Amino acid sequence: MHNAYDVLIMGGGLSGLTLAIQLKLRINDISILIVEKATFPMPEAAHKVGESTVEIAGYYFDEILGLKAELENELPKLGLRFFYSYRDNQDISKRIEIGPSIFSFSKSYQIDRGRFENALIKRCLTLGIDFQDSCKIKDISVEKHNHQITLLHNEQKSVIHSKWLIDASGRMGLLKRKLKLAKPAYHDVNASWFRINHQIKVDDWVAEQEWQDRVEEPRWLSTNHLMGKGYWVWIIPLSSGATSIGIVADPKIHPYAGFNTFERAKVWLKKHEPQFAGIIDRHLDQWQDFLTLKHYSYNCKQMFSADGWAITGDAGVFLDPFYSPGSDFIAMNNGFITELIVKQYAGEDINVATEAYEKLFRIMFIAFGPVYADQYPIMGNARVMTIKIIWDFTLYWSGIALLFFSNKLTDLEFMQSASITLQQIYQLNSQMQGLFRRWAEIDLSTQDMSDIFLNYSRIEFIQQLNKDLHKQQSDSELQQRLVLNMEFIKQLACEIIAEAMRLYPELNEYAPEMQEASTQHLLDVFAAFGE
Repeated sequence: MHNAYDVLIMGGGLSGLTLAIQLKLRINDISILIVEKATFPMPEAAHKVGESTVEIAGYYFDEILGLKAELENELPKLGLRFFYSYRDNQDISKRIEIGPSIFSFSKSYQIDRGRFENALIKRCLTLGIDFQDSCKIKDISVEKHNHQITLLHNEQKSVIHSKWLIDASGRMGLLKRKLKLAKPAYHDVNASWFRINHQIKVDDWVAEQEWQDRVEEPRWLSTNHLMGKGYWVWIIPLSSGATSIGIVADPKIHPYAGFNTFERAKVWLKKHEPQFAGIIDRHLDQWQDFLTLKHYSYNCKQMFSADGWAITGDAGVFLDPFYSPGSDFIAMNNGFITELIVKQYAGEDINVATEAYEKLFRIMFIAFGPVYADQYPIMGNARVMTIKIIWDFTLYWSGIALLFFSNKLTDLEFMQSASITLQQIYQLNSQMQGLFRRWAEIDLSTQDMSDIFLNYSRIEFIQQLNKDLHKQQSDSELQQRLVLNMEFIKQLACEIIAEAMRLYPELNEYAPEMQEASTQHLLDVFAAFGE
């Protein structure tokens, strides 16, 4: 370690390591120090949330950071797959299933955090980034582009000065605590998770060939979700051969005390997911670890400062693990921080950009809120939750993912020009999430439905939106694409509202200002659930 650096990153996990690589790729002569309390190398199947990525994070790792070689050692992800509860949940083949049969055009991955972060540390060292493990941060002094950090390594203290100070310390939130920036998030859900050192494959749960033949690629490569009213259970394969298993539940329906220890979690699974619990029981001798978090969502008052500090990853905000958005937020947040440091390093005044990026980040965090807030009860309704999933996919790929793939989130001029369209998408989404919530409350029609497979690989517009993420477009073409996407989203909303009102006329409160449905993009989805 030297005495002074351009950037000091507190935390050598996924967010800090990727930010360091991104910065070094943009500014070759920048000096960066990463300090990490854990000891390198990290254990495989490291006990961290965030093993599963979706498209934004996949593109970030693969294309922006150039980590193709590192990703070859991770598992390809066969999208998101959902199984709804059916009676006693003893036979997964009877459960309604929504998922892909083939890999989508845009890549995503199942990340073994320990293995991947070890590879990222090696990449950092190759790039000339200093990395110090087994290092405790004893004191932080924040001054404008002249921060002072006192470190303890091998019982010896050292004082480091840096122009930029980045908090990537995870839930410890070192800088957030120091500057009193903690802020609650009004989404109350709890989680417990553990790992089994055995590759659990849902494909092996069923012998029936017809069920096996529904898909062309193995189901176990998906992030598999077992869902019921107020909860979901994740099953994520890791390249080390282990399996990550998590319980995520709304406390109003499933009290936290029911699964906040490993013994209680096993009992909870036997009650709600007995087939899966039986499979876990066969491999209890290979149990690795257990962690639990109560009210895991949280916010932060400020993420970026023109005085030369910033917060990224779980050190700042966390909303919900459903749809695997954690690494997406890392990718987007690191992009904002990188642009600020690049601008400041070039001698530009960053006050306006800092304020604008802070506002953009706030808008994104708020926009994701309605997708999750008070929506866990819907998970028990296969019809409504399936329509919601397709709706959520559509908005993700036609909005935020499209902007990220086009490298426009940090382009302030472009984002200003797109703001009206994006605001319209947010407002319509808030309305539709309310519809889904109310619809699920009154609809009991799917409780005894079984043996339905909805293959979203075969929904043409879903696959086209995913493929179009990679299309090269000028600013004007991208603007037009956003406008067309908004019109398409309105068409989907009209179809969904029309179907909801056909089944339940009392849902007409969600119909004001909506045009009559003139398209049938979701006809096969509606037909799968009959009358």
